Amino acid sequence: MTHVLERRYRRLLRAYPKDYRAAHGEELISTLMEAARPEDRRPSLRETRHLLAGAFTVRVRATRAAGVPPWTDGLHLGALIVAMLTFAQLPVLPYFDYKVWTALGIVLMVALVRGWMRVAALLAAFAAVWTSWPIVWGGFYVPALDLGPLYGDLAPVAPYWVVAAASAVLAIRRAGAGRASGRARGWGATMPARSPRWLLVPLAGWALQLTQVPVYEPVWVVSRTGVEVVALLLVLAATLDARDGRWALAAAVYLLPGLVYLAENLLVTGVRGFLYWSVLTALVVASLVAARRVHARA
Repeated sequence: MTHVLERRYRRLLRAYPKDYRAAHGEELISTLMEAARPEDRRPSLRETRHLLAGAFTVRVRATRAAGVPPWTDGLHLGALIVAMLTFAQLPVLPYFDYKVWTALGIVLMVALVRGWMRVAALLAAFAAVWTSWPIVWGGFYVPALDLGPLYGDLAPVAPYWVVAAASAVLAIRRAGAGRASGRARGWGATMPARSPRWLLVPLAGWALQLTQVPVYEPVWVVSRTGVEVVALLLVLAATLDARDGRWALAAAVYLLPGLVYLAENLLVTGVRGFLYWSVLTALVVASLVAARRVHARA
């Protein structure tokens, strides 16, 4: 049954990048088959765990772009995640409200994915100023300019300001790098922030609105909490494996609007709310501490 075991090993190796499999796949298969016992028909749990952990490490380290500081990648990825989730939760469907605002959000998200940071900075700044209109002008409203949502609290507008600030910093940094080298520097094509798959996030959120499923039901809240905790645990692992702080910085950027919400609603936040934000904050802080330590050792 050696062919059955080999087939299952090869299935596990699909977790590795294609280039890595081409360079080391056969060597790994040979080593694993030589160490296997004749009666083995499936990889052991220990082998499975080690292979998947190795694939995770290889993929994480492959995202490091040469010549690009880790903080730019982390800031870019964090801003993109905040933008995607913010626009994904807007009440755009099923009645297709805020047509202009939806178009602005799509262009902004495409600009972030493509690395057009000047465009992203301008659009995000406009979105931040517009949503903050009631706060800045004390409720003064212009009905003729009903482009998008307006908020009177800090928490809903915080994501737009985070994206605007991050995009502005990246745009300035890129312009400076371009002047120093005579041309604009690359932003690392392997970094996850450059993947167009991110655009599926708002599309999925808007499609969910068509079902009219109440997303604030307990099952959805618990599911989101579980996804966030798992994602932040992976961030901590990625920080240790990649030995840089880009993942931790991205997580901190993602958490920032949530901390603004917590600060604004501190008096009405219950025990479960405090526990939720405490766990997320602890994981992000642990990732930042790990990033600082691995950077100090480098």
